[in-house]
Amino acid sequence: MIKKLTFFAIILLTSIQIYSQNNIYFTSDPAPSPDGSKIVFAYDNDLWVVSADGGLALRITALDGRESDPVYSPDGNWIAFTGRQDGNSNIYVVPAGGGDIKQLTFNDASDKAESWSWDSGFIYFSSNRYNSIAAYKIAVSGGTPLRIFKGYKNRQHNIAENPVDGSLYFNETWESSSMVNRKRYKGAYNPDIKSYNAKTGAFHQ
Repeated sequence: MIKKLTFFAIILLTSIQIYSQNNIYFTSDPAPSPDGSKIVFAYDNDLWVVSADGGLALRITALDGRESDPVYSPDGNWIAFTGRQDGNSNIYVVPAGGGDIKQLTFNDASDKAESWSWDSGFIYFSSNRYNSIAAYKIAVSGGTPLRIFKGYKNRQHNIAENPVDGSLYFNETWESSSMVNRKRYKGAYNPDIKSYNAKTGAFHQ
């Protein structure tokens, strides 16, 4: 009787594993590791890591709220993400291999993780904590967020740092922040790519 129960338990577990592998829906926000060997993604309100070749995915967050927008640090040591644990979104980091999760921002606005500085020291994020959406950065160790474009228009988002000269590429219209589903839009809010270098003051569109 025990052998039969063990046999059926194995069959059941195998069936559950196969079912779970073949019925995964609504995965989102995939981001590759710097060496391209792994992919972090969002599923079922948590973050998971899987080999770029496929296989078993390991969950690296299990918070009560929703986690999204994961992005690896360039050195591969950290994953920054947007977490919603208390009704609004803040910036968090977790070791790329799993471990203690650290909350970096504490604000009643809506913060969204976007990218990293190339030295892996700072996380760029957008937030509506000041007027409209604006771009910020915060150290991976925490501290006070720094608003990047002081007095420079609004809605800077999709920040990407140039690894050579430190220029920041970005969009700055509501079309590119909240209406990306509208393909081929042409109008006053066309989401052009712009850049700004804080050291030289150079601005390009």
